[in-house]
Amino acid sequence: MSDVSNPAKKPQTILFVGGAMRSGTTITHRALCQAKNSNPYISESWFLHDLFHLYAWNLSRYEIRMQDQFGDRSNFANLIKHNLKYYLDTVSSKYADPEVLILKHPELTQHFLTIREMTPNSKFLVIVRDPRDVISSIKTVNARHKKGEVETPISRLRTLNDYCSYYARYYKKIFEQKSTFKDDLMFVRYEDVVSQPATTFAQISSFCGAVYEGEEMKSFNPEETESKNLSRDARMKDPVSSAFWSEMYTQELSAGSIGKYKKSMPTDDVKEIERLLEGMGKAFKYW
Repeated sequence: MSDVSNPAKKPQTILFVGGAMRSGTTITHRALCQAKNSNPYISESWFLHDLFHLYAWNLSRYEIRMQDQFGDRSNFANLIKHNLKYYLDTVSSKYADPEVLILKHPELTQHFLTIREMTPNSKFLVIVRDPRDVISSIKTVNARHKKGEVETPISRLRTLNDYCSYYARYYKKIFEQKSTFKDDLMFVRYEDVVSQPATTFAQISSFCGAVYEGEEMKSFNPEETESKNLSRDARMKDPVSSAFWSEMYTQELSAGSIGKYKKSMPTDDVKEIERLLEGMGKAFKYW
């Protein structure tokens, strides 16, 4: 395993990776963690997922639920900030305090501005993928969950409008807030990650300081993962997460999944997605 320690105690950068589910965040996260100065690949940051959803939910009902206990909202924010710092310190310490701590969860994308305000040394990488491929993949998960009789937000999607709205919600806030991030926010297309890894990871390296040598990020190296998240056998035991499994998680980066929607999606559905997500498609030059 790479030497990821930070002996000179350089200021640590925390890189949060987000984007819509099925947009290639897991594959990109896995490749990012091949850096010489980062932690190995670890599972999604579920604690932060729960923490910031709890925070947002309670802020929306603050006066009736929290004000008599915390007073000013800033006191409640400090509690969340304390928990965030403790989490980051704990995870960082487990992996010898790497120069770049790389964490990922798609559902955190809508909370990136809040996290940035609480963590000044953070940067944010948002993965974008062709909406047509993403929705095609989400449809596959939907079918698997229904077959397994698993009740999830995805299993409740019915119409193309549902799917498009579900996809768009990941990016709505980040687009509205992107000017606030200044130089701490970067968008990367999944298609560039898998088809032009050397060029794309050089850009990411300049953005966050992660160090890559050659095209090592292309290969799956089991020694660079500390998570059963990339174990097919472990994932198949969970009826929810098994539906998300992709064989590409443990294979070399490949452009083979680009444009897969063409084989599974009717032309009328493709046109409707392009209409409903016109702005997104044009912004990232998908159509």
